[in-house]
Amino acid sequence: MQRTFPLLLALGLLMAPSLHALSLNPFNWFGATSNDSINLASSENQDGAAGLLAVGKVNYEAGKLSAAKRTFKKIIKKYPTSSSTAEALTLRARVYMSKELWAKGFDDLQKVITEHANYEHFDRVIADQFDCATALMEGARGRILWVFPGFKQYGTSAKQFEQIVQNAPYSDYAPLALMNIALVAEDTAEPEDAIDALDRLINYYPQSMLAPDAYYNLAQTYSDLVQGYEYDQGSTRRAISYYEDFLILFPTSNYSGEVEANLKKMENLLASSRLNLGDFYYYFRNNNTAALVFYNETISIEPDSDAAAEARLRIQDIEAGVRPTNKASIIRKLLRAE
Repeated sequence: MQRTFPLLLALGLLMAPSLHALSLNPFNWFGATSNDSINLASSENQDGAAGLLAVGKVNYEAGKLSAAKRTFKKIIKKYPTSSSTAEALTLRARVYMSKELWAKGFDDLQKVITEHANYEHFDRVIADQFDCATALMEGARGRILWVFPGFKQYGTSAKQFEQIVQNAPYSDYAPLALMNIALVAEDTAEPEDAIDALDRLINYYPQSMLAPDAYYNLAQTYSDLVQGYEYDQGSTRRAISYYEDFLILFPTSNYSGEVEANLKKMENLLASSRLNLGDFYYYFRNNNTAALVFYNETISIEPDSDAAAEARLRIQDIEAGVRPTNKASIIRKLLRAE
């Protein structure tokens, strides 16, 4: 044993360099010589995917959509990182769109954007996504089991338009998508969502051809929220503000006459609300100071309104020392009489 150990040690020292080199290069473990095997495999994958894509395109162009879709599916599943996969997803999305499966088509196109950022036909993908969302916005129902009409998908449409804004914020489709979000929100009685979309449109895309429509629709949306002169006038004031902005920014618009009329209506409503508050303090609280504040505000808001004319009469009575009829006492007497 004492003689054998030095001999083994010497042999180990002689073999160490070759063993060290072998251990550091994992390709040597299996007889490979370099990294070329990885590149070769990648090249083979690219060629295989490209060959399948060519077959799928032939079937697609020949109208054999089911066969084409099967081929595209195989590419997507077998070669997820191939450069041909983005095209396969795009074409499969178009197959779905031809069958009115708009949501599935949109999802395939979204995979192109998230998983194949270098795809050369990015604009085409965004355009197809916009078509999918627009179809759902216009009431397309899709198909259940490819046969029965499904439900309308307005909510899905709005989400898709929102995704388009995120995907391509600097494209021409972004302001269009925001406008469509607002239109969908109006149709589904969600004014807060409409206001949010329109507000982003005019702030982020002030030079867009849709900016005048955005200002107009914002004013209209706030106008529709007004319940009457007896209620809070926050929406009335916002409507007035956007109508005024519209007239300043777009004085030559074909909508100018209609906007002026709507502005007048909102100003009359706001003036009536101020008159109503003035009457409250004049008749029910015997507070002439507060009443005068609101009567003067009524006149300032819309001097030519009926409310302004009433306010002037009240001011004359206050200045003349006329004591108002106590309407509160009249109401109490009427209630007791019943």
